[in-house]
Amino acid sequence: MKRIPFVFFLICSFFFLTGTSEIPAHSAQSKSEVPQESLQYEVTVTLKLVQVYVTDPEGNPALDLEKSDFVLYDNGKLQNITDFEKHFLYVPEEKSIESKLPPAQDIQSVMNRKFFFLIDYENNDLSGIAKSRNAALEFIDTKAQPGDEIALLSYSFIRGLILHEYLTSDHEKVRAAIKKIRTVPGGKGGWDSWARFGHSVMGMEADVGPISITDTEHRSASLRFSNKIKDLAKALRHIPGQKNIILFSRGYGTSVVMYGGPESEAFRSMGKELASANSPVFSVNTGSGAKVLPDDALDYLSKMTGGKYYHDVNYSSRIAEDIQNATSNYYVLGYSVESTWDGRYHNIKVEVKRKGYRVYAQRGYFNPLPFNQFSPVEKHFHLLALALGEKAYFEQHLNFPMTALPFSGKKELNILFISKIPVQRIREVVGDNTEFISLVFDQNKNIVDSRRMEIDWETNDKEEVYQYSTASLAPGQYDFRVVIRNLDNGKGAVGACFLRVPEAADQNLMLYPPLLFIPGQEAQYLHVFDPDEEDAAKSISLFQTFPFQSKEFIPLIGELEQGVSPLFAVMRCIWVGIQESELQLSAWLEPKGNDKKILLACSILNSLTQEEADVLFLEIEVPELQPGQYLLHLLAEDTETKSSFQTTSEVSIGTSALQNR
Repeated sequence: MKRIPFVFFLICSFFFLTGTSEIPAHSAQSKSEVPQESLQYEVTVTLKLVQVYVTDPEGNPALDLEKSDFVLYDNGKLQNITDFEKHFLYVPEEKSIESKLPPAQDIQSVMNRKFFFLIDYENNDLSGIAKSRNAALEFIDTKAQPGDEIALLSYSFIRGLILHEYLTSDHEKVRAAIKKIRTVPGGKGGWDSWARFGHSVMGMEADVGPISITDTEHRSASLRFSNKIKDLAKALRHIPGQKNIILFSRGYGTSVVMYGGPESEAFRSMGKELASANSPVFSVNTGSGAKVLPDDALDYLSKMTGGKYYHDVNYSSRIAEDIQNATSNYYVLGYSVESTWDGRYHNIKVEVKRKGYRVYAQRGYFNPLPFNQFSPVEKHFHLLALALGEKAYFEQHLNFPMTALPFSGKKELNILFISKIPVQRIREVVGDNTEFISLVFDQNKNIVDSRRMEIDWETNDKEEVYQYSTASLAPGQYDFRVVIRNLDNGKGAVGACFLRVPEAADQNLMLYPPLLFIPGQEAQYLHVFDPDEEDAAKSISLFQTFPFQSKEFIPLIGELEQGVSPLFAVMRCIWVGIQESELQLSAWLEPKGNDKKILLACSILNSLTQEEADVLFLEIEVPELQPGQYLLHLLAEDTETKSSFQTTSEVSIGTSALQNR
């Protein structure tokens, strides 16, 4: 399978309901430090939420405004501001809250702070890139608050828009991603279009060295950048709350905004899309030299989107403080609009009645579109949001269990991943007309394996189906995702698991983690493979790799119910460079976080010799256990050499999914 760089399909996480910060009727609580009433709306309308940052005549955050101080227009029509909240990082004790609303719902998960660090590698130099990374790290280390969600992206001519870290509240993951990214400024190349999952995506595959570019190419740089960021903005429309983009770039010059032509038109269109997505851009000029010249394009972009422009990255501490003020001290204005799914654009204008005060707010929004009218890019963003989102703000309606395990030392095919799909639940909550997509991500967020097929579940009367695939993966850490998505409305179900593929062991015997089984009636199995694979790869089946009596047993994918015993397992053993000999097995369970051993009776019921491996069918007696996570250890001792070899699996009793490692 061709290695596919994680070209930024990103980010439509969180509720595909509206073009801006709309929340459904059952979501609401402020992120403010002060408890306050929550926002609701009538079922027949949508509550439009607009985040607003205001400065006083001295340029300081205005913290004493009330609902009556604001005036809001939608498409030129004065709106009744029905809902009002204050969100301040530091709240004065005398602060009063005006909110006569029904009590008690939580919007923190929707309206918490979100940051997208975007490093422009094309319009930058080595010094600017280094300063960009340092400035981003400084903001994370000194300003990021618990609960802030942060993502890291980069843009270059060669590789396009790349996601290095998805929106996450684990700030250490973002710090590590910032330190790890390596590419070069400038560059020359082209876009390669490839089709996956029924839609097309743009991207290139490899890093290349710096190549000088012509004047014509330089003039078109802003056009390329604008088109890719415009695609990003379309996806950001669907994420509730304010999405703060911190852009590090040397900029695009005066001509982009002062003169006509396709470059200027595309740049303005990009700004409009970002503004409508409630995505203010905080542009940081990374130009080098004794005196950094202001960039009109970056300044224009920030003003248009409700952000701010900073002309010199060298003032990183001051910039971080200012962005902190702009994003930590804001108001939320709510007003009711009809829920119309027509994709039309609305202009928003927010004013403050006090003289000399300045308002930073989005300038518009788009009405939502039905999922089946999404653009290919938006459908990809939606897919990645389903697959990678930490929080279920979007159309994810069901999770199902999944596991992955290595089974071979060969490079061709060495990993099996298998999921347990609850067919009837899929039909109920997702629907019949679906696509099935499997994705494997390496530790750098590259997609290294992917499969897709369309499935209509209408004629399937089974309660469960076991889907499986095989892949060839190098040693390393991987995240596996399976997404079942309705082709008409975007509703989705997701299976997920993690696997660390070990290095080839320098030992005489290699034990691979077992696939566990429980007694059960014959089940239905679905083998998903890439149509471009060799016939040999297609022929690799679950029953060939882990042979078992399919009429008597079913794979244990997910929780083991209390009281189920015995447990059965198929374990593969590979002898390296020596003659096979007799093995003596022992097994025990260990509660996670506890070194207490629970000894288990383990016996070999049958064995089979294949071309590469010995396959053992095991019976394991399991005592009555408390619900929780356990480590299952299997130890094999060579009776001749007295050498011992061990493999470990994770087993969940009555709580969550099983994983092998």
